[in-house]
Amino acid sequence: MAHGSLSGGLPIIEARDIRRVFRSTRKGEGLQGALRLLARPEYQEHDALKGVSFRLEPGSFNGLIGANGAGKTTLLKILSGLIPPTSGEARVLGFDPFKRSVEFRRRISLVMGQKAQLWWDLPAIDAFDLIRAIYEIPMKDYRERLHTLSELLDVKRHLNTQIRRLSLGERMKMELIGAILHWPSVIFLDEPTIGLDVLAAQKLREFLRVFNLKEKATIILTSHNMDDIERLCSRVLILRSGELIYDGRPAGLIKEGESRLRVRLRESPSLEDLSRLSGLPAAAIQIDAPEEGEENAAKAIHFTLKQEQIVPLLQLLMQNLHVIDMGIEEQSLEQVIQRLYEDERNTPGARP
Repeated sequence: MAHGSLSGGLPIIEARDIRRVFRSTRKGEGLQGALRLLARPEYQEHDALKGVSFRLEPGSFNGLIGANGAGKTTLLKILSGLIPPTSGEARVLGFDPFKRSVEFRRRISLVMGQKAQLWWDLPAIDAFDLIRAIYEIPMKDYRERLHTLSELLDVKRHLNTQIRRLSLGERMKMELIGAILHWPSVIFLDEPTIGLDVLAAQKLREFLRVFNLKEKATIILTSHNMDDIERLCSRVLILRSGELIYDGRPAGLIKEGESRLRVRLRESPSLEDLSRLSGLPAAAIQIDAPEEGEENAAKAIHFTLKQEQIVPLLQLLMQNLHVIDMGIEEQSLEQVIQRLYEDERNTPGARP
């Protein structure tokens, strides 16, 4: 389902058939296994990326999503030049990322939500002064940028506080300021809102939206939070087990004319029974787990189907089972992505 670029503009980021293979040693059990590892090591290979290709236009805001182990962080590390691809080619701003030229590093930034990049023992303002010196940012530009960024993210009062003494949300905001003080053209964000409370995540999202709009920076964002993707990204790339399975607009994931029928039944039929009765594939049926403390309550069952199928399905259910209540829901992007993850787990041979 992967497509080319969404417009005719020249790509600022291009991936051509990128593959990345990691090799590790296989250890047998016990002392004999350890000795064999030293004398005659056996290796196993894992394909983290399997021929990924896409093109991104300047100024676009792109979501990169997939389950854990799908290859998202590996792809960001290749595009930012931290690791090379095993085969294929990546071009960012016309550069080969892994050559890590000075000009390339001046024009990109990588922010990893789970990894601190500022110096924890320094107040934020001292860390930013160091970054100014490293990137040789003119003092006038530096002061204007720091004022703008600290106002937008509402952290001005914390600039003289040691990084280690800040809350997770404030620390993440400082990390983001430090990452874009040099005004990069391309920003890679790996789970920037992870661990943040609702308010901090919302402020961070709004800042990224405004920065992308005003400065026309090209952004790739990975996140497990569908709010991040739905509110920020005009384009979504989905990785599944190292393969790019979708490249397009978020709305394109939600099939036109599809609805979700929610019912509660007095009985507790199995997924197979419901599939047989309804004629729908098991992937289109979801049986919700009971809420904590409500193990004996009727479970909600969701059917994803076309609007014209709703009435015939309800008639079938009422003829064969006892329907307690029902309702029709709009599909959300999160539900669609969840189905894709479930499909991966249910595929024979898929990694857990």
